[in-house]
Order: sequence, then C-alpha cells, then structure tokens
Amino acid sequence: PRFTKTAAKATEWLPVKPGTDLAFHLALIHVIINENLYNADFVEKYTVGFDQVRDAVQDYTPEWAASKCEIPADTIRRIAREFAAAAPNAFAHPNWRTSNFINSFQTERAVAILNALVGNWAQPGGLQPAAGEGGGGLGTLPQPPYPRVTALRLDGVPWKYPLVPFKLGVFQEIRDNVITGEPYQAHGWFIYRQNPVCSLPDRRKTLEAFSKLDFIVTIDISMNDTAWFSDVVLPEATYLERYDPLAVLDGTVFVRQPVIEPLFESKSGLWIFKELGKRLGLGDYFQYEDEEDYIRQQLAPLGVTLEELKAQGYYRLPESAEEGDLTFNTPSGKIELASDTLARQGHSAVPVWEEPPTPPEGQFYLLSGKVAQHTQFATHNNALLHERFPENPVWLNAQVAAERGIQDGDEVWVESPVGHVKTKAYVTQGIRPDAVFLATGFGHVSKGLTLAYGAGVSDSDVHETFTDPVSGSQALSQTFVKIIKAEG
Repeated sequence: PRFTKTAAKATEWLPVKPGTDLAFHLALIHVIINENLYNADFVEKYTVGFDQVRDAVQDYTPEWAASKCEIPADTIRRIAREFAAAAPNAFAHPNWRTSNFINSFQTERAVAILNALVGNWAQPGGLQPAAGEGGGGLGTLPQPPYPRVTALRLDGVPWKYPLVPFKLGVFQEIRDNVITGEPYQAHGWFIYRQNPVCSLPDRRKTLEAFSKLDFIVTIDISMNDTAWFSDVVLPEATYLERYDPLAVLDGTVFVRQPVIEPLFESKSGLWIFKELGKRLGLGDYFQYEDEEDYIRQQLAPLGVTLEELKAQGYYRLPESAEEGDLTFNTPSGKIELASDTLARQGHSAVPVWEEPPTPPEGQFYLLSGKVAQHTQFATHNNALLHERFPENPVWLNAQVAAERGIQDGDEVWVESPVGHVKTKAYVTQGIRPDAVFLATGFGHVSKGLTLAYGAGVSDSDVHETFTDPVSGSQALSQTFVKIIKAEG
C-alpha cells in the first residue's frame, strides 16, 4: 500500500489494499496450480498436502482476488506466470512478521506454499536455509534440565495460545495479565533485548502495567524508554564491544567479535547472565568461563579454533556437512502445505480467505514500519542518525490532503480510540488514499535519551491491541485513525 524503498528499486509496484495480501497470494497459487506451472517433482518429494491446497484454491481466481486486493486480474495472472517461469531462481519474500492483520498468519502460510510449489528451497536466487545458533553442526553447551514449572505462563502460552513457541511468547498478553492480575498477580519483570514501552501497542496500557509491578530490571545498551521506568538497569556492551554466539547462514559460520573493550561498566549479555546465575545458585545453567569459552564450545565439533575463526571472520562448513536430502522441522519432515497440527487445534489445515476489517468512513488504515537510517527502537539517540532522520511525519496521500486542506509540512493530529499524537504531514503520491504511515521508534519518553527524547511521535501511543490467536503476533495495521488538521 506504500511506495517503500524496496518498491523504489522494483520493476513494478503493486499498491495492494491493506489486509488483502492473502487474496493476492491465494490467486497466485490458483494460477500456478491450475496452469501446471509448479515443480511437480519437488512437490511430490518434499511436501505433503498438495491435493488439499489444490482443492482449497479453486474459487480463488485472479478475478476474485482483484475484487479484494484491487490489483487487476490480468496483472495477478501475469505475475504468477512470471514468477513460475523465473523459478527456482526466484522467491516470494516471507516477510519478517505476522503483525499487520489477524489474517496475516494465513498470508505467511500462502507465501510459504507459493515458494514450495516452485521448488526454490536452497536454490541460487531462491530461499536459503538459515541454521542460526546451535545449527549447522555447532556444539551446544551442557546444562541440567530446566525445573518443572507448574504455574501458568502470564503470556498465555500454551493455555491460551497453544501454537506459539515457548521461546517466543506473547508480550502484549503479559502486560494485559499484569493489569488484570489474572491468572495471578505478577510482581516483577526482567526485560532483555525488548523495549515494551516502545514496541507494544497502546503505550498507556503498558505504563499502567509497569505501575502495578514491584520490581523491573532491564538489560540494554542505552537508557531507553523501558529502562527509564525500571528499578535496575544493567548496561550491556554494544555489538562493537562484545562477542555474540555463533550463527550459521548458508553453510557458513560467522563470528561477531569486538573491536574495542567495553566502555564504562557495560558487560556482554553472556557475562551478565552467567554472573546472575552464580549469585542465584544457578551456575550449572551457565557452564562457560567467558564469551570466548562459550564460542569455543560451539566450535568444538567442527575442529576449528577460535583463533582461526577470528583471523578469517568466518568458516565454511565442509560440503559433507551440508549434503543429504532436504528435511524440514515439521512433524512429517516435509514442507506441510496442509498442516495437521493446525487442523487439530481447530484451524484450517490450508490457508483460506479471512475478510479483514476496513476503516469506517473518513478514517484510515494506520501502517507502520522501519526506516533504513535506524535499527528498531535503539538508534534514535545516535547523533549522526538523529541528524539524518530526526522525526517521523505521517504519510498522507496527496489527493486526500488536498480534500482536507492539508499541505506538506502542516501539523496534523493522528487520532485512534486509544490515543492521539501531533506530527507533521508528509504529503505524497506514494501511499494509497485509504492509508497513512508512521515510522516506528520515535516519540521517546526517556530523558536519558538526550537527543531522541520528545523527537517525533510514537506509533505505540495510537496503536490498538489486536492479537492473532495462532501466532500471538500483534495485528498493528488493524488500527484505524482519523487525520485532523491542527489549528493554530
């Protein structure tokens, strides 16, 4: 729906109606299957559920999708054919989140199925597997089993969100349960590599939850908004001052190593957790001497020393370590075009159309996203980056702006059911008339951020809380807002 930096580099920009990406991708699948453009050998060998998908998409024609997503049927049909012709050296990007609409989980499934149909897995120009920490033959550190937990988790996993992975959780559910005191009253929150005061929708509700807690600890590299409201802040070294656990990408082990010693009192996350563990009598869960020892234990099965890895910066795994048939982390070991796991939980085994809500008359979809100059919510106090991108005007379609007497640079109110903010208007043809856009990460409330404090506005002040029942993600674009010209 918005002319992004990526769109600027593309051959073609398709301004899809917000929330209807699912219809677009279902129609692509329809064309590729019905015109026999899929990779039958790959589908037969590496997937399950093809027949169910084929039957499910029969009604999802390009003409049907055009009525939903407002992309012409001929364009949808052409894109499907061009994509299949370019495969396997092409892929549909799986996106980084399911945080747009409640139906975004189904959209991501449709994208995954689209890629599987053309057999682009581990192909040049296709999707590349990323093993991550602990993958690719890396060693794992010894530790005893975790003690059995009998209390319900405050984030609703798994008792409310049975399909959300334990290691991910549902952050906004923690906040809501802190406020209600259900299923029990929480008293403390230990926060690492998260910034809920900025990242969760409806910031007033997040601060209300903080007010009900007795003790909040934050580990971070700066006095961010969450740290500002914490009782204790443990300063973490930045990525230029620390080692991080090894990661594997495309058969290559990469090391991030420090270029300077940690400044002031900052320490690496690995050091902080090990020392906390020792003081709490939990030392057996942190069986490494320091960061370098942690990495050496990861490298042990590969027969590579840390010194060799540091000198090269990376280590290419032997071909023998990558050979073998493709396997996938699913119950069947294959790409599950149809999921029995979902079906057993009462969800559709294959992606099906779910109609998204639309804004009332005179309101707009609130889109949000990143800018290239900043990283998430963390870099806005950097002097150079602050100079390059100090605030976040709201994108407003030129036709809509003209109808409302709003000119580029005018101050406007962005108002939702949970809050309102005042910012400048950026009038452009690069966004659909039914949508507005606010970049995330601005409007900081921490006075510890001497440059970023009060610069721009926070989308968290106006986002409502909607949670996908399958993935637990926040459906941020499901918030609708009014745009009102500020007077005086």
